[in-house]
Amino acid sequence: MMNFFDWKCAYSGEYIGGDNKDKKRTIDHIVALDNGGEHEIWNCVPMFKSYNISKHANNMLEWYLQQEYFDIDRLTKIYEWRIYAYWKWKE
Repeated sequence: MMNFFDWKCAYSGEYIGGDNKDKKRTIDHIVALDNGGEHEIWNCVPMFKSYNISKHANNMLEWYLQQEYFDIDRLTKIYEWRIYAYWKWKE
């Protein structure tokens, strides 16, 4: 997953690689677990922790469209990840 997103936040495109000693990165469930999302690789993307706190259990698309860092190409990549990961790792 991290390689697919080039060690960048899936939403902002900012680099979140490194040793993460300052705990800035986390994994986001695209469809929040609270909203019936699955804890599966195809429902997860790398994300800045502060953005994840902001998103919480909100609908990803509704939330992302409101962010100043919204980018249609990154949104497309998130959807591409979901399809790729689902077919690669589904059982």
